[in-house]
Amino acid sequence: MKKTNVLAFLLLSLAFVPSAYARVEFAPYVSIKSTKSVTPGKNNSEKESIKQRQEYGIRASVSFWRLFKTQLSVGQSKTTTTQKTSEAVDEYGEIDFKKDLNMDTSNPDNTMKLTETQRVAKFSLMLDPSFSIFILRAKVGVTARQRIIDKEEVGKEAQNLTEKPTYKPHSGVGFGVRLSPMMYFMAEYEMYHYKFPQAEPFERELSVSYNVAI
Repeated sequence: MKKTNVLAFLLLSLAFVPSAYARVEFAPYVSIKSTKSVTPGKNNSEKESIKQRQEYGIRASVSFWRLFKTQLSVGQSKTTTTQKTSEAVDEYGEIDFKKDLNMDTSNPDNTMKLTETQRVAKFSLMLDPSFSIFILRAKVGVTARQRIIDKEEVGKEAQNLTEKPTYKPHSGVGFGVRLSPMMYFMAEYEMYHYKFPQAEPFERELSVSYNVAI
């Protein structure tokens, strides 16, 4: 008799669990990232430049009680730039091109081509309050990123540099519009804090995703 009462209590409890509990969502996304870098110029001047890269990937998240979510995303970007060896500076401040890529800076007119592939994985904790068909989002988490750089320079052998993955925090906000109970669009502005614990500089990312729940 007691077992029957316990079973009935469990079934009754499950009936009051929100329908969004443990709901899984998948979302392909595309994003534009941008970073600023400073290179030395003539007469002790400095030149500021902005580099952009486009990233594609997929995100999967699990909902808890319609409000809290955990999200895992994986993506990749690839960019190719041609620049003078005397002006080549890593926008993240992590790589010394002259030393790590055996770059020749004896002639300031020398040029090189850099092809960089970034593999990115993110784990995020999110808060997703909704108002009618609108969704707001706040998120924090950790980004794992690996950089693979190929260098081509006239008169020298091609060089390859594969960096070990780094782990840095990210944060962001978002706004979405629900198309149905199981589908919605989301636009997010995210910051990758690659100089943590410094608040700045950070990489800016604007992404758009199409989310489908199952």
